[in-house]
Amino acid sequence: MESIEGKDIQAAAEGLKAIAHSTRLEVLCRLQKEPMTVNELVEATGATQSNLSHHLAKMRAMGLVTTERQGNCIHYSLAHPGYSDLIQVLRDIYCTDR
Repeated sequence: MESIEGKDIQAAAEGLKAIAHSTRLEVLCRLQKEPMTVNELVEATGATQSNLSHHLAKMRAMGLVTTERQGNCIHYSLAHPGYSDLIQVLRDIYCTDR
Protein backbone atom coordinates (compact mmCIF):
# COMPACT_ATOMS: atom_id res chain seq x y z
CA MET A 1 0.00 0.00 0.00
CA GLU A 2 1.32 3.41 -0.96
CA SER A 3 1.62 6.16 1.61
CA ILE A 4 0.02 9.58 1.24
CA GLU A 5 2.54 12.38 1.08
CA GLY A 6 2.93 16.15 1.01
CA LYS A 7 0.06 18.17 -0.40
CA ASP A 8 -2.10 15.04 -0.60
CA ILE A 9 -1.81 14.62 3.18
CA GLN A 10 -2.96 18.21 3.61
CA ALA A 11 -5.86 17.71 1.20
CA ALA A 12 -6.92 14.52 3.00
CA ALA A 13 -6.76 16.26 6.39
CA GLU A 14 -8.88 19.14 5.09
CA GLY A 15 -11.38 16.69 3.61
CA LEU A 16 -11.68 14.82 6.90
CA LYS A 17 -12.17 18.10 8.76
CA ALA A 18 -14.95 18.96 6.32
CA ILE A 19 -16.93 15.83 7.18
CA ALA A 20 -16.09 15.88 10.90
CA HIS A 21 -19.30 17.75 11.72
CA SER A 22 -22.32 15.60 12.57
CA THR A 23 -24.71 17.49 10.27
CA ARG A 24 -22.36 17.31 7.29
CA LEU A 25 -21.67 13.63 7.92
CA GLU A 26 -25.39 12.90 8.13
CA VAL A 27 -25.96 14.74 4.85
CA LEU A 28 -23.28 12.62 3.16
CA CYS A 29 -24.91 9.47 4.54
CA ARG A 30 -28.30 10.55 3.18
CA LEU A 31 -26.85 11.47 -0.21
CA GLN A 32 -25.15 8.09 -0.48
CA LYS A 33 -28.54 6.59 -1.34
CA GLU A 34 -29.82 9.22 -3.78
CA PRO A 35 -29.67 12.92 -4.69
CA MET A 36 -31.88 15.07 -2.47
CA THR A 37 -33.22 18.62 -2.32
CA VAL A 38 -32.69 20.95 0.63
CA ASN A 39 -36.30 20.38 1.73
CA GLU A 40 -35.84 16.61 1.62
CA LEU A 41 -32.62 16.92 3.63
CA VAL A 42 -34.33 19.20 6.18
CA GLU A 43 -37.05 16.60 6.62
CA ALA A 44 -34.58 13.70 6.82
CA THR A 45 -32.10 15.33 9.21
CA GLY A 46 -34.32 17.55 11.35
CA ALA A 47 -31.93 20.49 10.84
CA THR A 48 -33.31 23.93 10.12
CA GLN A 49 -33.22 25.09 6.53
CA SER A 50 -30.85 27.97 7.30
CA ASN A 51 -28.43 25.72 9.17
CA LEU A 52 -28.55 23.05 6.49
CA SER A 53 -28.11 25.59 3.69
CA HIS A 54 -25.01 26.90 5.48
CA HIS A 55 -23.53 23.39 5.69
CA LEU A 56 -24.44 22.57 2.08
CA ALA A 57 -22.76 25.76 0.85
CA LYS A 58 -19.62 24.85 2.79
CA MET A 59 -19.74 21.26 1.50
CA ARG A 60 -20.16 22.49 -2.06
CA ALA A 61 -17.23 24.90 -1.71
CA MET A 62 -15.07 22.08 -0.34
CA GLY A 63 -16.00 19.77 -3.22
CA LEU A 64 -17.98 17.24 -1.16
CA VAL A 65 -21.28 17.71 -2.98
CA THR A 66 -22.45 18.84 -6.40
CA THR A 67 -25.75 20.33 -7.47
CA GLU A 68 -28.08 19.87 -10.40
CA ARG A 69 -31.05 22.10 -11.07
CA GLN A 70 -34.25 20.30 -12.05
CA GLY A 71 -36.99 22.85 -12.60
CA ASN A 72 -37.29 24.95 -9.45
CA CYS A 73 -35.42 22.42 -7.31
CA ILE A 74 -31.72 21.97 -6.74
CA HIS A 75 -30.69 18.38 -6.11
CA TYR A 76 -27.55 17.70 -4.10
CA SER A 77 -25.43 14.60 -4.66
CA LEU A 78 -22.03 13.26 -3.68
CA ALA A 79 -19.25 14.88 -5.70
CA HIS A 80 -17.15 11.72 -5.85
CA PRO A 81 -18.14 8.04 -5.70
CA GLY A 82 -15.32 7.47 -3.22
CA TYR A 83 -17.40 9.25 -0.56
CA SER A 84 -19.80 6.29 -0.63
CA ASP A 85 -16.87 4.00 0.11
CA LEU A 86 -15.75 6.27 2.95
CA ILE A 87 -19.25 6.31 4.45
CA GLN A 88 -19.36 2.51 4.26
CA VAL A 89 -16.01 2.25 6.07
CA LEU A 90 -17.31 4.59 8.79
CA ARG A 91 -20.43 2.42 9.12
CA ASP A 92 -18.29 -0.71 9.41
CA ILE A 93 -16.21 0.87 12.18
CA TYR A 94 -18.78 2.84 14.17
CA CYS A 95 -22.29 1.49 13.56
CA THR A 96 -23.59 -1.15 15.90
CA ASP A 97 -26.41 -2.31 13.59
CA ARG A 98 -24.10 -4.24 11.26
